[in-house]
Amino acid sequence: MAIVRNDTLSVPGANLYYEVRGSGPMLLMIHGAGGNLFFEVVDHLVDRFTVVTYDRRGYSRSQLFGPDEDYRVETHSDDVHRLLAELTDKPAYVFGSSAGAVIGLDFALRHPEQVRMFIPHEPPLVQLLSGEEQVEVQQIMVELQENHRKEGAIPAVMKFSSTSLGGGVALDGAGSAHHQIAAAQMELIHRNMEYFAAHEALGISSYTLVDGASLSNRLQSASTRVLPAGGRMSRPFLPYRSTVALAEQLGTTMVEFPGDHTGYTTFPREFADRLVDLFEK
Repeated sequence: MAIVRNDTLSVPGANLYYEVRGSGPMLLMIHGAGGNLFFEVVDHLVDRFTVVTYDRRGYSRSQLFGPDEDYRVETHSDDVHRLLAELTDKPAYVFGSSAGAVIGLDFALRHPEQVRMFIPHEPPLVQLLSGEEQVEVQQIMVELQENHRKEGAIPAVMKFSSTSLGGGVALDGAGSAHHQIAAAQMELIHRNMEYFAAHEALGISSYTLVDGASLSNRLQSASTRVLPAGGRMSRPFLPYRSTVALAEQLGTTMVEFPGDHTGYTTFPREFADRLVDLFEK
């Protein structure tokens, strides 16, 4: 088992908790709404990469300095910039999941010099969906806010996660059948649902990436390689469809991974093998 080094980094408005393990070129993994659920997939990556995982601001052990936050994707992407600058002076491989994929895209556009290659896995980029799908997203957001107000964060997010925008995945932290999550970790995951429902859901769904032509030109001029990715079981869901649209705007073909929106929890070895294959091509 790889030795884990953990530390915190002070950034404007928060302290970021992070962990580093393994050896080789650096790979940063940016989590989605459930928090850091990369437990097992990391175990299959540490023999090839120095893997960095962290709790994004407002999640788990990365506490905000103030009780409230004006959620901005750009603030989260600046955290990525500061964390990588703290850990390395070389471009890193980056993987982002769901909301973490949106944050990673914003980061790659703002700091391409820090990115060796980026794989955004099912970023829910609402602007890239059809008109009807965007109306569907608006309704899902209204229901999430209403359920949060009436029932609390956990029931609201569990209902959200079963929608076409949530990817059809229950955010219960179950992971694979082989991973047993401690009660303390489950408590963190449940607290994360409050942050997601109160701040992140609307912030991510209202985020607008630069237009397609500018996106492609800016990434190509910076020689930043971006490979949009989706789970094979996610094809009916909106995050997968926005990923297809992103790949089209970038003039590339999206790649597929095992499983669904959180395939790294249910097929960790196969997911890791796919990552290694793509990063080392």
